[in-house]
Amino acid sequence: MPIRRPLSPGSGWIEVSLYRKYADLAREHLTAGHYFETIIVSSVGYDVLVNTLPDRIRLHHYDKLTSQQQKVIGNIEEDARLTAGTILKKLKDANVLHWRLDRALRQFNQERNMVIHPIEKQEKTSPDGSTSYVLSLKPRAVVPHQATEEDANKYFRYFCHIIDLSGGESPRKNEKASRAYPSLSEQLLQMKEEQRL
Repeated sequence: MPIRRPLSPGSGWIEVSLYRKYADLAREHLTAGHYFETIIVSSVGYDVLVNTLPDRIRLHHYDKLTSQQQKVIGNIEEDARLTAGTILKKLKDANVLHWRLDRALRQFNQERNMVIHPIEKQEKTSPDGSTSYVLSLKPRAVVPHQATEEDANKYFRYFCHIIDLSGGESPRKNEKASRAYPSLSEQLLQMKEEQRL
């Protein structure tokens, strides 16, 4: 059975430490208008999350895995040089993660690669028929001087979504909860405003 919340031991538990720190730092940069820094911190936090998934799964959910899935987790843990994309492929092939989390992780990995790997090789053919290669930016590459608030917001929201799906608690989740359930002082202020009208 695929794991829904690999960062926490169960539905009543929430993992808030390390990944939340990355998300909080990304939010600070976003608020300060440091858009590329927001993207980088979100990308690094994502990479840390993906690289610790096998350890968290072993710690919290190992007994729920089949013997084949346990073997995959062991193989991932043995090879410290695996990229996030390779780890995700191995977890997907073994059906370890819930499909929503798997999809979100893989989609963000593609986005993150536009920052981490912004250069691509392009083939150029000259009029005489000879072929040469040049390096150029990928069409959707995100580089420091071109990072926008929209880019930064997208990366931050995606990273927070992944934290929440994984069993953690992101700053965005706290915001949504506070908007849905106003504090007592907010409720009192709202009642006073309504009485004035």
